Amino acid sequence: MADNSRAINRVFTRGVLNDLLINGSNEVFDYVVRRYVNDPGNKTHGELYSEIYAHLGQEKRNEYYYMNTLLNKLLVGIHSVNTTTALTQVKVGKHIADFVMINGEGVVYEIKSDLDNFNRLREQISDYYRAFSKVSVLASKHELGNVEQMLVGLDDIGASVGIYVMSEKDRIFSSICGRKPMQFDEHLEHGCLFQLMRKREYESLLRAYFHGVPQVAPVFHYRACLECFQKIPIITAQQMCFDELRKRNKITKAVFENVQSELKSVVYFAGLSRKIPDIEQLLQTTYRG
Repeated sequence: MADNSRAINRVFTRGVLNDLLINGSNEVFDYVVRRYVNDPGNKTHGELYSEIYAHLGQEKRNEYYYMNTLLNKLLVGIHSVNTTTALTQVKVGKHIADFVMINGEGVVYEIKSDLDNFNRLREQISDYYRAFSKVSVLASKHELGNVEQMLVGLDDIGASVGIYVMSEKDRIFSSICGRKPMQFDEHLEHGCLFQLMRKREYESLLRAYFHGVPQVAPVFHYRACLECFQKIPIITAQQMCFDELRKRNKITKAVFENVQSELKSVVYFAGLSRKIPDIEQLLQTTYRG
């Protein structure tokens, strides 16, 4: 079995949740329950997930915990899942953005959990500004100094980066200790924007702007589409790209509200919306070990 930290992280993944839905049990889940929950036999799966999640909040607020808090605070608490799309693990240049919110604009949130290091933060942020005009870092209060120190070396873009602080009570602040992100467009690149999109998305964009797509041999299709995309003014290209990304949302507010708060992130990002009724049933079922 993996060490305690890795095991508890895996509880909040598609694989473990699917295993519980299909087989009624999962080795990792059972191990974590035995390790962190008292008297689990009289509790439902929903209660077990709540207790395990609470342990994360008290002891090891990992990337999932931060991401799930962002999702609950922003997508559920401020915006609407009907009009806003959140994305995770988005490749921008050579780096992967943890959390992206697409509404009228696109905002990157780079998560630095209590378990992360800051070695690559400058390079990550520099890459994100090649596709996004607003970038923020989310960290705990005691890591605020590290964030500010790393941003000093970013020259022209450092002052534009937003800083959000997650308190010990999981409140997210931008005003008390941090700051909101400012618009910065100077480093935007067509190529990085284009890489964000799937084939059907950039074809849809080109049809909307040029009323068609390049008629070339399949082997040249990607390059020809990119060359067309590069002819669109960069701010217009960015907005049209974000409009396509926002269409990826396949869940409604009415359905999403029924998902247990501790599991909203895994259900949303793992594409489990069709299984929400089954998940609800599982979470109401008493754990048998």
